[in-house]
Amino acid sequence: MNKTVLAAALCLPAFSLQAVPISSIVTGTADVVFRETGTAAVTVTPVSALQAGIHNSRVIATAVAIATGGPVAYRWSPSGSEARDGSGNQRTLTGKSFSDNRLQVSSVAPATLSAGYPGWFVADNGAGRLDISVLTAAGNQSVAADTYVVSLDAAVWGQ
Repeated sequence: MNKTVLAAALCLPAFSLQAVPISSIVTGTADVVFRETGTAAVTVTPVSALQAGIHNSRVIATAVAIATGGPVAYRWSPSGSEARDGSGNQRTLTGKSFSDNRLQVSSVAPATLSAGYPGWFVADNGAGRLDISVLTAAGNQSVAADTYVVSLDAAVWGQ
């Protein structure tokens, strides 16, 4: 008998003795859900009857960011404006009617804030409410007649 055939014959019983499933294979699964610990909301209110022209640090909108279940944080909505500085607080808004119209703005909140994840501002004292003012940038700025969208996000901030 040839050595290859003999080796194959000797290995055959080892393979035939392996255990294999003899039924359908079934799988059990479960969705593990982590729920939010709180909720957040933000309301932005524009100042009415603004006139085009020269503006310097003028309040153009106010906002209230509220959170339950932890401190509130806010940021400028990423798709709503362009960052002008590294802090994320200085923004450029684009006119809705004419994209060449630009408005330089910033936001301030009287509560003590710290920078959270890049672009987020968090209430240091654990406050669940921030009163925010949106202002034209410091320095005389010529604002063209147009509509500019102020868009802010809010979230409950984890520690």
